[in-house]
Amino acid sequence: MNKLVYLPLGVTILLSGCAMGPPPLYYWGNVPSTYHRMVLEPGDKSLLEHEQALKDSIRYSEEHGKLVPPGVHCELGYMQFKKGVMAEALNHYDAEVRLYPESKVFVDRLKDKVKEAQSHAKP
Repeated sequence: MNKLVYLPLGVTILLSGCAMGPPPLYYWGNVPSTYHRMVLEPGDKSLLEHEQALKDSIRYSEEHGKLVPPGVHCELGYMQFKKGVMAEALNHYDAEVRLYPESKVFVDRLKDKVKEAQSHAKP
């Protein structure tokens, strides 16, 4: 009889342990789906939607104490670089390195491209 009392308790503990997982570290939001759409349907509309999804992911992450997903600042910085908004591109690159120092070598190459473009733009 004593074993039957412990059976429901054991099952409850096992099932509740399986149901609870750690909360996600990052908030991706619509970034994956807008990226997919941007690749499949290139154009201004899909590009703007993806840019907005990146900004939304950053904003939500900062407001809710989550880490900005890896590469989000870098990708947004590259989009700004392509639009010619160099100062904002550099700000996003710096943010990427602050969050993910292991990206420094790659980001430094991107920053060199921005500086090169800036030097060509000056008369």
